[in-house]
Amino acid sequence: MPHTPRPERRLPAAALILCTLIVLGFSCFVGGITAESRIDELAAPPADTGAEPPAFRDSADFLLVCTDDAEDFADRNEDVNYNRRIVNERLYEDCLADGPLDLAAAIEAAEPGTRIRILPGRHVLEAPAVVEAADLQIEGLGDGPEDVIVSAGFAADAVLEVRGATGLHLSNLTLGQARADALRLTGVDGVAVERIATVQSGRYGIHVADSRGVTVADCRTEAADAAGIAVEDSSATVTGCESAHNLAGLLATGPGALDLTGNRLHDNATGIVVSDTAHARIEGNRVHDNNTEPYDRLDTDACAADLADRDWSAGFLCPARTYPSGVGILLTDSIGAQVTGNRLWNQQTAALATWGTSGPDSGRGDQNRFEANTFGIRDDGQKERNRLDLWWDGLGAGNCFTEPDAARSNPAALPDCDVQPQPSRLLADPLHALKTWHCGIGDTAAGVPSGCDWFGARFTDRLEFQVAVVFAALLLFLTGAGWLAAARSPNPPRAGQMTFSAIATGAGGLLLVVAIWSGRADYEALAIGLWGIGWILAGRSWFRCGIRFLGTFTGIIGILAVLDAIDRGLWTLAPTPVSFAWIWLLLLPLWTLTAVGTAFGPRRGEEDPPVVERTPVTAPHHDRWDW
Repeated sequence: MPHTPRPERRLPAAALILCTLIVLGFSCFVGGITAESRIDELAAPPADTGAEPPAFRDSADFLLVCTDDAEDFADRNEDVNYNRRIVNERLYEDCLADGPLDLAAAIEAAEPGTRIRILPGRHVLEAPAVVEAADLQIEGLGDGPEDVIVSAGFAADAVLEVRGATGLHLSNLTLGQARADALRLTGVDGVAVERIATVQSGRYGIHVADSRGVTVADCRTEAADAAGIAVEDSSATVTGCESAHNLAGLLATGPGALDLTGNRLHDNATGIVVSDTAHARIEGNRVHDNNTEPYDRLDTDACAADLADRDWSAGFLCPARTYPSGVGILLTDSIGAQVTGNRLWNQQTAALATWGTSGPDSGRGDQNRFEANTFGIRDDGQKERNRLDLWWDGLGAGNCFTEPDAARSNPAALPDCDVQPQPSRLLADPLHALKTWHCGIGDTAAGVPSGCDWFGARFTDRLEFQVAVVFAALLLFLTGAGWLAAARSPNPPRAGQMTFSAIATGAGGLLLVVAIWSGRADYEALAIGLWGIGWILAGRSWFRCGIRFLGTFTGIIGILAVLDAIDRGLWTLAPTPVSFAWIWLLLLPLWTLTAVGTAFGPRRGEEDPPVVERTPVTAPHHDRWDW
C-alpha cells in the first residue's frame, strides 16, 4: 500500500505558495507607486535662458592675421574661389605692410565688436589663443575650413580657448594638434561656431562646458582620443556636423538643453553618447559604421609615446575612456530623451543602446522615447543591417520603443509608446545588469575589462556566454538532483514519467547557450520558457511522489520562468518593479538547498504498518486433521 503523507506535511507547501503570492502582490503595488512617483517627478525640459548666438557680420572694424610665408599663402589661396582669391591677395599685402599678426596677438589687440580675419595658410601657435572679450568675430578667409589651419603643434593643451565670452562668432577654420581640446568653450553665453574643423586632439575636438546659448553647426571633427564633439553641463545645439574616426563621435553629459539634429557620425567606436542628461533631443542623424576597436592599442609603444610622435595618418587612437565599440547611439542614465527619425546602419553591437543605474533612488534612465528610427538601410537605399537594432537593460520608468522597422532587439519584447501602463523597473535584467556593471563606461587607466564583446572579446571569451554555460550546467545538475530525490521517495515516479520534463529542461538549457552565442533574444526567451515548462511538469510529478514541498517549490519557479519568458519574448509585463528573472534567481539558492538535502540526505523510512490483532480460529474436533 503506497505511503500517504500526513496532512500536516502540506503546511510548508501551502505557506510557500501564500508567501510567494503576497510578495508578488506587494511588489506589483510598490512598482505601481514607484512608477507614478518617478514619472510625476520628471522635471519639464529646462529653458535655454542664454543669449542668442550672434549672426555673421559683414561690416565692422577688422584685424588681419597672416603668416610671413608667402609661398604657403599662395599654395592655399590658389584653390579658393576666384573672387575671394583676388580679395585675399590684396588683404595679404595689407597685412604684410602693417606687420603680420598671429591669432593670439590679434585677439589681445581686439576691442569688443571687432572682426578678426585670418588669411589662408598654416598658423602655428606655441600657447593657446585665449578669447575673453565680448562680441568678437573670428573668421577664416577661405572657401572652407581646410584653407585656414591653426595648429598648436602638440605644444599646448588647447588651440583656441574661449573663457566667459559672450557674442562670439567663430567660423571657417581648422584647429588641430592640441594635447587636450582643439576648441574649448568654457562658461560662454551666446556663441556661434560654424564650419569649424578639428583634427588630432588628445581629448576632445570641440569641447563646450558650463555654457548657454551655444550653436555648433556644419562642423567636422576627426581623430580625437575621447570625443570629436563634447557638450558638458551646457545648453547647446549641434546640427549638420560630421564626426568620424574618434573614440566617440558626439558626447553629451550633464544637465542642459541639448538638441542634436542632422549630424553624420561614422567610423567611431561609438557614434553618440548621451550620459546623465535630461531632455536631449536626438533627431534626424545619420549614424553608421561605428565599429572601431582601438582598445587593444593601449599597451603598445605608440600610445606610450608622445602625441607629437604618434602616426596620426593611420587613424591611430589611444582611448582616454571606454565606450562600447559597435554602438550607434548610446544613452546612459538619461531622462526624457527623444530619439526619433534617425537612420542607423552597420553597427556590430547595437544601433541603439540604453541603460540606467539600478536602485529605487537612482531616478535615472526614465521616460526615454525611441520612435520612428530607420534601421539597416543606407542613404542610397541599400540594406546593411546592424547586429542588433535595439539593446535595453530593462531598467527605468516609462521607457518606450515604437520601432516597427526594428528587425532584432534585446530583449525581444519592448514596451510600445502607445501602450499603457508603461513598465517601471527598479532593477535591470540580471545578465544585462552584470554586463553594464562590468563593461560599462570607465577610465582606461583602470584597465579595459575582460570578457566584454564591446571591447573586443569574441566567442567563448564573452561574459554572457560563460554565464550561460555555467547556468545551463547548473540547471541540468539541479534538475537531476530533484529527480534523484523523487526516486528516493516512498512512492517513486513510474518509468517514463520524467520524459517530457527532461526533454523540455534539457532543450531549454542547450537552447539558452545557443541563444547567447548567437545573440538571439527571442531564442533566449524560448529557452527560459522551455525550462519553466520542464520544471512545472517535474514539480507536478514530485508532488505526487510525496515530496510535496519540493514539488510545489519547483512548480512555482517553473511558473516564474514562464512569466519571465513571456516578459522577454511577447510583451513587457508592466506592474512588476523587477523582472521575473530576479525573483526566480533569488529563489534558486533556497530551492537548491531543499533539493540537495532531499536528494542526498537521510532517506525517509516508511511508517510501520499498524499491528492487526487476530482472533484464533477454533474448529470442531471432527474437522481437524491429526497427523
